[in-house]
Amino acid sequence: MALKIKIERPRPGKYAKDVEEHQQRMAQALTTSFRDGAKLLQSETRAAILAAGLGPRFAKQFKAFGYPRRQFSLEPWMRGWHARGWKGSKIGRYANIFVRGAKIAGKPMLWLPLPTAPKRIAGQTPSPKLYRANIGPLVPIKGKAGRPLLAGDSLRAVEGRSATVGQLKTGAKHAVERAAGRRGKKTVKVPIFVGIASVNIPARIDMDAIFARVREQLPNLYAARLKAQK
Repeated sequence: MALKIKIERPRPGKYAKDVEEHQQRMAQALTTSFRDGAKLLQSETRAAILAAGLGPRFAKQFKAFGYPRRQFSLEPWMRGWHARGWKGSKIGRYANIFVRGAKIAGKPMLWLPLPTAPKRIAGQTPSPKLYRANIGPLVPIKGKAGRPLLAGDSLRAVEGRSATVGQLKTGAKHAVERAAGRRGKKTVKVPIFVGIASVNIPARIDMDAIFARVREQLPNLYAARLKAQK
């Protein structure tokens, strides 16, 4: 009995279609797993922001996406960042401070709102610039501990609570009237801002740990997406 074995070389392109289909399945599973990872990155980062006490609006503005957004690729990636946020917000400029920490120096002073300051001025965090533009003049005074303060005017003393914008506007109006020699009700000074030379802001969000957790999940996410194709 004779046995003849013949080894046939594959014809050019014989397996090209199978390879191409396999690569397409891999690209789809890879890209969708990175999109899943981006969703995980977004949810974990938002949870960390809330846990750090930075507020829901700050948390909501963190966004993450897997790329490419509409097609599939064997080399996908993901990106997370803080969007600009609500109108007038500069959140995208200072968000990284809460990740790495920072020392911020004044020029020459940093003016921080006191508990007596309005919670919002024109929809934004109070600042001397916003105060002067929307309420009235600020007068420099010395606090009990010798710290520099900027004070506004009110018809009545404000203690242990935030003064309202309307209350301070009324006080500013009467203070201006009296300063001009016209009739105006007597006002009292309300400290609104305290001046400090610099402030140290500690890191409050561990993004390195969040990225590491998401990266560890990517193989499982990929395996689940690949299995779902069968």
